[in-house]
Amino acid sequence: MVPMMTSYPPPIFSSVPGTWSHSTVTVRFPEIAQRVIVENQFSDTITDQIKILQAEILSGSIRHLEDQGAPDQGAWRRYIEPFRDKNWLEVPWFFAEHYFYRRIMEALNFFDTFADPFWYQKEQGLIQNDQEIREYISNLRERISPSAERDQALMASLYFSLWGNQADLSLWPAGSDITPQHPSQNILNEHLLDDQSSQVIGELNRTDGKISRVDMMLDNAGFELVTDLGLADTLLSRAYAGSIVLHVKAHPTFVSDVIPNDLDRTLDFLLGSGSDDGAAFGRRIKDYLAIGKLQVREDFFWNSPLAMWDLPLILDEELQKASLVISKGDANYRRILGDREWEITTPFQQALDYIGAPLAALRTLKAELAVGLDQDQVQRVSAQDPDWMVNGRWGLIQYASGSGGGGVRSKEFGENK
Repeated sequence: MVPMMTSYPPPIFSSVPGTWSHSTVTVRFPEIAQRVIVENQFSDTITDQIKILQAEILSGSIRHLEDQGAPDQGAWRRYIEPFRDKNWLEVPWFFAEHYFYRRIMEALNFFDTFADPFWYQKEQGLIQNDQEIREYISNLRERISPSAERDQALMASLYFSLWGNQADLSLWPAGSDITPQHPSQNILNEHLLDDQSSQVIGELNRTDGKISRVDMMLDNAGFELVTDLGLADTLLSRAYAGSIVLHVKAHPTFVSDVIPNDLDRTLDFLLGSGSDDGAAFGRRIKDYLAIGKLQVREDFFWNSPLAMWDLPLILDEELQKASLVISKGDANYRRILGDREWEITTPFQQALDYIGAPLAALRTLKAELAVGLDQDQVQRVSAQDPDWMVNGRWGLIQYASGSGGGGVRSKEFGENK
């Protein structure tokens, strides 16, 4: 389709010292690489490759991938070519992040071994949140009960799924004492900058008697994945959706982003939790998977540096079958906005003029990018919390009606086939 907007803002770069993006590349990337070394017992050859990557981030340049035969190598050749031989601060930030994690996969020879270098953090993300997960599941049992008011139950599940996004292991490793938390529901509400949950629920109720399909673009494993599965459970149990498709990454990325194995690990955790509610929750999810009401689909697009308007045609057509698409988390939010320098007051609906299906974004802010806010609100929040755009303490639930009719094929990285 032809987008209603004639042009998009320029991409966000990480070349300006003092910005979150600059700190991500120059500080967090080397730290994450070091944690990969410490938390795994890799061979000397793999460890040396990761150390070379650490050094390249600060003093090297972008090069083509060297893991010949990898299933995504042709696509990455197209993505890399415009930036080949540039340093890591001269390329768009979104590209740099995805390239970094793809280089870790190269160092591990992932597509031969399928070893997840972030398994330890993901495991701890479940173990160290065991009590919170138990409390959440107990609350979920009440929400899916027929006696609970239906829309209120869904509203609560949306809020839990939103704030579950604070559990981001790339920013706050498991056990960190600086993980963003809010001590009460009132404080959570005060930190919700844009709440269009009523529009989301209205869309799910507007099915004209048809059983709808909901697609969810998942983000983090651990506690967040439990809350996302709880949202799926609510949607199915309370008949808001006849089926749900969970879209996940094809290989590990952003430390805790969900790959298919993380769903298996989470179900094992629930079934072995020793909690009747936890085991019942796990069995419901397994049953939904067995009968096809819940489906899991991985795609290399979610590991790519492409904007959402660069969806490959098959995936684009698939998402348009959904009555609602739910985008979870910060990286997906950045993808649907192309990780560009949008004016913060740009209406969310306008920024997503290309979207074919209705879309809801549930996101806690961890990057210097947002739309749909007013300037007075921004000034008040900035005075209260100078790091509000990156510390994960502030949230958004935003909605676009999906009037655009489908994705746009940009030529920035060549045709995405």
